[in-house]
Amino acid sequence: MSETPPRPPAEPLHRLTRPGRPTAPYRLDWWTRLLERSAGLRPALTVFVFTLLGGTLGYHFLEGWPFLECFYMTAITITTVGFGEVRPLDGLGRLFTLLLILVGTVSIGYVVSSVTATLVSGEVRRILRGQRMERRLNRMKGHVILCGWGKIGREIARECTRARLELCVVDLDERLVEQALEEGLVALCGDATDGQVLERVGILQAHGLLTALPKDSDNLFVVLTARELNPAVRIVARGLEPSSEARLKRAGADYVVSPYVIGGRRMAAVLVQPEIVDFLDIFMSQDELGFSLSRLLIKPGSLLEGRTLLEARLREVSGGALVLGLAQEGGLQPLPGVEQRFQAGETLILLGSRAMLERLQAAGF
Repeated sequence: MSETPPRPPAEPLHRLTRPGRPTAPYRLDWWTRLLERSAGLRPALTVFVFTLLGGTLGYHFLEGWPFLECFYMTAITITTVGFGEVRPLDGLGRLFTLLLILVGTVSIGYVVSSVTATLVSGEVRRILRGQRMERRLNRMKGHVILCGWGKIGREIARECTRARLELCVVDLDERLVEQALEEGLVALCGDATDGQVLERVGILQAHGLLTALPKDSDNLFVVLTARELNPAVRIVARGLEPSSEARLKRAGADYVVSPYVIGGRRMAAVLVQPEIVDFLDIFMSQDELGFSLSRLLIKPGSLLEGRTLLEARLREVSGGALVLGLAQEGGLQPLPGVEQRFQAGETLILLGSRAMLERLQAAGF
C-alpha cells in the first residue's frame, strides 16, 4: 500500500476554526499590530517623556527637592491643574517653572494632536477604503473569487492577474487581507464558509471560485456553500488528502487540484524531460516570447460555426495562430484535422500571441 503523504503544517496566520473565528496564534498577535499602528505617536510621546524628565531633574538641581516631589511638581505644572507649589520657590525656580509651563503646554498639545490625527486618519482611511471596496464589489460581474490568501493563493492571484481576470480575495486573517489590498486587489476580511460573505463578494454573479484554504474541511464547506448559492459557477478546490478529491467533487467542485500530485509530476518531468517542461513554461505565459496558450470559444453566429479549419482559414486570418486542440462534450481532441467541422459551444486551444487572438475576435471568429 502506498503511504499517505504527510500533511503540511497549517499556516498560523490563516488557521480557521468553527464557527469562523481565528485561533490563538492570530489573537496573540494584537500587541504587534498595536505597535505598528501607533508608530506615528512615538515622536510625541518621546517629547512628553523628555519634558517630564527635564522638569524633574531641573527642580532637583535648582531647588534640591527629593525626586518624588520634583516629579509631582513637574506633573502639576505641565498639566496646568492649578494646584499650589509643593514648596516655596526662589526667583530662579519661578523662571524655570514658567519655561516648563510653556514647554509642557506645547508637548501636551503635540501628544493630543498626534493621538487625534492617528485615530481620525486611520478611521477615515478605513471608512473610505471600505466604501471603495463596496463600490468595486457591486460593479463586479463575471469575476473570480479566491478563498485563501496563503502561499498558493498568491500564485493563483498572479496567474489570474496575468490573464486579466477580475479577482476578489476572501480571507479571515486581517493582515493577509491588508497585503492583498496593498497589491491592488479587491479583498474582504471574512469567513469564506459563510454564505453571507460569499454573497457579499458576488458569488451570484461570479464566473468562478477557487478555494485554497489550508484545511480540506474548510474547502469542503466553501464548495458546498458556493454550489448551493450559484449552481452555475465553476469551482476549483485545493485538496491535500487523497480521499478529499472524491468528497470535494461530490460536494460540487468541478476540479480538485492536489499540490502533492502536481508537485510530484512536475519534479519527475523536470528530471526526465526538462526540455519539454521549459517549452511549456514559456508558452504558458507571455513574459518571454510573447506567445501563449489560449482558448477560443465558438459562439453561435461565429464564422467558425459549421466550417472546417480549411474553410475558415483561421491561421491566415490570425497571422500565424496554431490550433492545438478542440474541446468537445466528449473530451479533448488534440490536433484536429483540416476537415474537422466546428460547432457552437466547442472550444479551440490555440498557440499564438495576444495580437493574433485579437485579430480573430475582430474578424468575427
